[in-house]
Amino acid sequence: MSWQPRPARVIGYLRAAVGLGLIMAPKAVARLQADHSPTGTTVLLIRTIGIRDLVLGAGTVAAAQAAGDEGVRRWITFGLLSDALDVVAGASSESLVGRKAALTAAGVPVPFVLADLWALGHLRAQRDAPQL
Repeated sequence: MSWQPRPARVIGYLRAAVGLGLIMAPKAVARLQADHSPTGTTVLLIRTIGIRDLVLGAGTVAAAQAAGDEGVRRWITFGLLSDALDVVAGASSESLVGRKAALTAAGVPVPFVLADLWALGHLRAQRDAPQL
């Protein structure tokens, strides 16, 4: 197995683990941002985000296990798009949730945006490297 898929597997496993955490303990996650008990709507929203992350993570891991880079690139790109849009949605939500919550919502996906860009850079470098 080549080294190249490793960043994608790491990102996939981390994303899947975050998804499982959001699915299994949405109230604990919600309490990190609020001083009160979360509503049913909040718990449902957190679980749906967890489901999305679990699916994106599992797809990334599965693609990294398969031969070829195109599937890996596709899954990481979809994850990057999802995370980047989460940053935009969080940053533009100040009027709905207040400044602190909006900054938190915008900041939480940033590590995944950076990790996705890192993995895509490794895939690009691998593709552009001279074949021996």
